[in-house]
Amino acid sequence: MTDNPRWIIYCLLPVLMVFGKNMATGQSLHELKEGTISYISTNNVYVKFVSTVGIEDGDTLYASINDTAMATLVVKSKSSLSCLCDPIGEFALKTGDKVWTNPKIQASAPAIEQLEPEIPDRDIGEQALVSTMMEKDPGKRYTQFSGRLSVASYSMFSGTGSDSYRMRYTLSASALNISGSKLSSETYVLFTHRINEWDVVRQNIFDALKIYSLAINYEMNRSVTIKAGRIINPRIANMGSFDGLEFALTFGKMHAGIFAGTRPDPSDYGFNPNLLRYGFWAGHSQSMKNGYAQSSVAFYDQLYFGKTDRRVVYFQHTNTLLRNLIAFSSIELDLFKLENDQPVGMIDLTSFYLSLNFRVSPKISVSGIYDNRKNVIYYETFRNYADEVLQQSVRQGLRLRVNYKPMRVLSLGLTAGTRNRAGDFRPTNTLNGSATWSDIPTIKATFHASASIMETNYLDGQIYGARISKYFLNDKLSTSASYRYVNFDYLNAFNNLVQHIGEIDFSYRATKKLYFSLNVESTFQEEEQFNRVYLNLRRSF
Repeated sequence: MTDNPRWIIYCLLPVLMVFGKNMATGQSLHELKEGTISYISTNNVYVKFVSTVGIEDGDTLYASINDTAMATLVVKSKSSLSCLCDPIGEFALKTGDKVWTNPKIQASAPAIEQLEPEIPDRDIGEQALVSTMMEKDPGKRYTQFSGRLSVASYSMFSGTGSDSYRMRYTLSASALNISGSKLSSETYVLFTHRINEWDVVRQNIFDALKIYSLAINYEMNRSVTIKAGRIINPRIANMGSFDGLEFALTFGKMHAGIFAGTRPDPSDYGFNPNLLRYGFWAGHSQSMKNGYAQSSVAFYDQLYFGKTDRRVVYFQHTNTLLRNLIAFSSIELDLFKLENDQPVGMIDLTSFYLSLNFRVSPKISVSGIYDNRKNVIYYETFRNYADEVLQQSVRQGLRLRVNYKPMRVLSLGLTAGTRNRAGDFRPTNTLNGSATWSDIPTIKATFHASASIMETNYLDGQIYGARISKYFLNDKLSTSASYRYVNFDYLNAFNNLVQHIGEIDFSYRATKKLYFSLNVESTFQEEEQFNRVYLNLRRSF
């Protein structure tokens, strides 16, 4: 607490951000560049390359999803070594995943170690591990292994007696064709605990242990695979993960599978044998001259203590068949419910998501999203209060975004959203604008400014911010500093909340496999000061 808070942070910010979803593929299909996802935020994905020469704003980046090259990211802006991207659709991505500029992904392409500094991955709730199996030469089995082990500390202190100190240990690993065999595996596990609070861990291990993926995959032949463990199937991504078995069959352009297991407990993401789920899925993938199309349908039952409580049919579709347009949609229909403990048949639309991204010209792109999915549960997040309010205000409803790039180094973006839910006092409306200057003369830094205005069910708010970032030591050291002004006027309160938020980031890659980052954030409000420090040490192997 302080009566006259001093500003620790004056510098301003970027972390290359914003403005929308530029579409289409501008790069030559004969050029293959491999990049690695280095950070995933609420709205953006950062990808690092050895060099971004030949990559243009609006280009599409591809990932291998269940042995199929799928468009997953669109480049919004770039530096010499990295790209700021928008995600396409609902494919589950994680830091460390590989992406390519060419849809003709080949497993024989050599893995490229990246040297660009990364931004700390501080939102585990947004990262779900998926299998990244590569297309294989029919006559060979390529053994590939990659992994990361990290240790992080997260401290929050204010001088008010509510200080907290947390440790987090993360293991992420993927092994393809182990020792040339038909067996592969994937792992993404976290263990988080507060210092001197081991009693909480002893009472329920899953309060600390979060298993996002832990599965083995056995390839019986080129068409039939069996997977066991905690599984996420990206072809039916909205279903989430389950603990059990999956049997998958591929024949030509068709694919199908059956699965059975239990859903993670929604309270702590732990194992719960009373939440049975079983069903089947089928789909079709096709690549053509102008793009590709992929569709899936699934039918499954969910049980609660042995009794069916949901019967669901799920649809998912992605295509790039129209020039400069990328479309993604998913639908869930409930076919069953209990009324007075009696089963009742019905058709109830419980989830609908549609994303359209269109590149009007090399300088202009537009996108639209309609989202009425259920609220996302974050089991671990490091957002501050202002970020959480902003993120919740843009969840669900209709969002439209326009991006304009008048010059090579200047990008402008404008996003408007609206949501009107039953029971809300009034509709939620948001307006976000941003500008990024990617190559400031002389200092060779990037500057980003943003403004967000919102009217929600319970407050009127404004957030204004600026960030400046720069690389040093042959791009091994990344630095950034930012400032944000927050003003929340609560409708049912006599006062409002004004915050000044300053933040400094440092990240350093000591070697190709050893990485360190430091993030310091201070929030000043009336007679109070809150500080957060995030340290992360990561080793790749």
